[in-house]
Amino acid sequence: MLKAFFTIVYFLIFCFLIDLIFRNTLSVITDMLAVICWIIALIISVVIADYTVEKIKENYGKK
Repeated sequence: MLKAFFTIVYFLIFCFLIDLIFRNTLSVITDMLAVICWIIALIISVVIADYTVEKIKENYGKK
């Protein structure tokens, strides 16, 4: 559950940045590039969330 929360948070941050980059574009190529960036952002978000949860468990699980 914690991993899903962090994945959503990181993905929303990446989507905000992608929206800043590809705002007001009218080309099909830039729209396709934005979708590709969303897919890459989702993959990166899952990896970063997994790393974050592992670090939280490592730091707070051994008390």
